[in-house]
Amino acid sequence: MCFAAESIEEKVLLCSLLYYNKHKCSGKEMQRMKKVWKIIAAGLSIMLLPGCALNTGARVYDDEKALAADYNSYNLINFSGSQSENTVSGSAERLEGVDTIWEFDAQEQAEVNISCRLTVTSGKAKLVYVDPDGTVSTLLECSAGEDGGMSASETIEVKEGENRIRLVGAEDTGLEYEFTADKGEVEAFGD
Repeated sequence: MCFAAESIEEKVLLCSLLYYNKHKCSGKEMQRMKKVWKIIAAGLSIMLLPGCALNTGARVYDDEKALAADYNSYNLINFSGSQSENTVSGSAERLEGVDTIWEFDAQEQAEVNISCRLTVTSGKAKLVYVDPDGTVSTLLECSAGEDGGMSASETIEVKEGENRIRLVGAEDTGLEYEFTADKGEVEAFGD
């Protein structure tokens, strides 16, 4: 015999019925079993919700501690990207959060030539530089509605140690970006 359950309620009912048939439970025991399964299902749902709610662009966008952190935290919808030797580019229908797109472990202080382009169709986004001390500097920031987006080419002074550039999107940010650096490693968003 094969059963297919779509919703949690159907699964709870199906499990309860299977248990009832196997153990020949009374009606009261069956009702108690249904309540237990509903409580378990509700508990699991509540435990899973914070994982989705905690990863918002609004939470990290202006939080320098989160931007300087070693971890990436983001949600992406309809993302496409590409990476060549020293250039990375991509677009997303919706981006929320932060990811590292460039790293350079400098053996000594150095100059790095970068160019970047950022076009935002909804929300706001920025590219930030994080030095080895965890100091965050905004390189480029763009909001929806700015004609043609923004672009920049500059030389940045990097310190000895791990230097990073991170792409940050606020809530419900749609964007296109391109980033190039003459030193270090570029990484596609989400890698």
